[in-house]
Amino acid sequence: MSEQIKFIIQELNKEPFNKKFNLISFDSLRTDNLLQILNDVFAEIDSKMKVDVRAEDPEQMVLKSLNFLKVLKYKPPETMDLSDFRQGLVTGEKSVIYHILEWMLRRIPELKKRAYLAQFLMKVELPPDIEGDADIMDLYEQYDNVIEEFKEVHKQYEALKSSGFSTQEIRKDLEHMEEERDQLMKKIDRLKMKVESHPNVEAMLSVAKNLREERDLAENLSRQKMEQRNALTHAEQKIQRLNQQLKELKLSSLGATPETLVQKLEESIKVNSYLVKEKLPKEITTQKKYLTDLQKIISQPALTRADLDQINNKIQEVNNEIHEFIENRMRNNNPIDDKLSLFRQQVSILSHKKERAAEELNAARSQLAELQTQLEAKKTDNKGGEGEFLKGDEFKRYVNKLRGKSNIYKKKRQEMAELKTECGILSRTVDILQQKEAALSKTLAQLELQKGVSGYHSAQDELEKVSSIKAELDEKKGQTLEEMSIMVQKLNMKIAEKKARLAPVIKELRPLRQQCQDMSFEYEQKKQSYDSCALGLESNISKIEQEVNAYKEEITEAEHMYHTLNVKIQMLEKQNERVAEEIKSYVSSDAADKKKSIREQYNKNIQEQEARTKVLRELQKEVKENQAHNEKQMQMWSNLQRLLECKKKCREEENRSNKVVSTGTTDRLIL
Repeated sequence: MSEQIKFIIQELNKEPFNKKFNLISFDSLRTDNLLQILNDVFAEIDSKMKVDVRAEDPEQMVLKSLNFLKVLKYKPPETMDLSDFRQGLVTGEKSVIYHILEWMLRRIPELKKRAYLAQFLMKVELPPDIEGDADIMDLYEQYDNVIEEFKEVHKQYEALKSSGFSTQEIRKDLEHMEEERDQLMKKIDRLKMKVESHPNVEAMLSVAKNLREERDLAENLSRQKMEQRNALTHAEQKIQRLNQQLKELKLSSLGATPETLVQKLEESIKVNSYLVKEKLPKEITTQKKYLTDLQKIISQPALTRADLDQINNKIQEVNNEIHEFIENRMRNNNPIDDKLSLFRQQVSILSHKKERAAEELNAARSQLAELQTQLEAKKTDNKGGEGEFLKGDEFKRYVNKLRGKSNIYKKKRQEMAELKTECGILSRTVDILQQKEAALSKTLAQLELQKGVSGYHSAQDELEKVSSIKAELDEKKGQTLEEMSIMVQKLNMKIAEKKARLAPVIKELRPLRQQCQDMSFEYEQKKQSYDSCALGLESNISKIEQEVNAYKEEITEAEHMYHTLNVKIQMLEKQNERVAEEIKSYVSSDAADKKKSIREQYNKNIQEQEARTKVLRELQKEVKENQAHNEKQMQMWSNLQRLLECKKKCREEENRSNKVVSTGTTDRLIL
């Protein structure tokens, strides 16, 4: 409880609460103050929850708080009843408030996110009386679809947020892309200016377009060709693999009888069943046990030196008890127990052999799988050479190597078959010995009951197991110590030999090191001078390139100005020629020449336009005079049209109301 209060005070004293509590002041708070602090934490998670507890109705406030805690997925303590929890929330009980505060203060960012999402994901509950309304159900379906869209958008937002992209990086990328775009536009403009001066622009562009299309087509065709080649190689590899399997099956079936095949199948079934039922479950249980031990160690607090000493003392006491039990067993030796121990030793030896054979079988299988993968890789490499074959001595060496590998493969295969048969025999012997052990254990249990020492055999078995495990551990420790000492001696001898060999080399190396240092110092100086010269040359080259580019731009601008001025000069010459012809026709006394002049043509056009304006003004005057009469006539025509439409409607209604009925030979009109 004190740790809980300390944590709450520590969090409330931080931003954004800044309460400045201590243990005494926080513990002496009244219920309304506690509820106000709880509401302040609610408001930090969701600003809509900010209220003054003193001005709020207690029942409404409790309902609001319970709904908000439901949104946040808060679970009350399992030891507390729900009714007690509600009552404690109303009365401001410290245990209830403290638990809620601790739970919220430990996960404020997560709860903020949950409250934000709840605004959009908490569905509105429909009353049962309006659930049958089709329009409301359509709207509710649209509402569900919008919620699903919001979920998808929020997932995309979270993915983008966690992807590591920031707005500043994106802005920098955009600015860089805009700069590149401006540079590309400038280059395109320059190229356009260069291309436009070429006489056959359209023809060259069409040829370039055709070239690009043909290159794209060639790339697509080459890609399709590669895909087809890969598919072909995969198909060939599959065919070779199936042919190899077929050959192996044929070879295995040569000289085989149904009895041998059944025997092989039984042996393989026994081996696989042993692996599946005994070996693999043991390994799984040991790994699970190891994992649980590790989890226990992780969950426990860090062990001190005193804890380790205590554990070592317990281990020593258990070892002493085991030794005492073994000594007592050796004193009270029984011939029946000796036989049973002999059988147990045989069973343990056979089980160890069985496990070793299974391990060797797994190793052989894994080695076979690796060799098969290497074989497939070699086949693919040979296929990738596109038809290159070995010739002469290389082929002979390859054949000899292949023969050696095939011999090794046959030996391994024979060893594997022997191991399988031995594993089957051992499994059978283990079964027989287990049956004998079960029978002997039954007789021993009966004898123990008769003698009144029941349970002695099981305790002795456990002691034997513990002693055998300890003996194995001691043996392994001794072996590892011996191996370590041998390794240390070998390493010391090797170090001494290496030192003796390296002594003259080190003497020769010292002047070479000094020479290397001098050379490296000289190299660094030369490199610095070279780098400075290179930088100066690069800066000069860049300046010259900039000047050349500026001169090229000036030349292109001057050429453009030259062409535009030539065009303007030609236009001015044409205009001068027209002016000279106009003056000549104006000065000439010939009427035909005067008619050809532009002045005469413009005068003629002006007279024609004045005549047209005169006619149009007369028409305008006539229209204005007849406007009232025409409007009246138009109104009369529209009234006449409406009158005729009314008559037509009346006639149609009259025809519909009159019905002619003919029965027999008489016709009657029904009104």
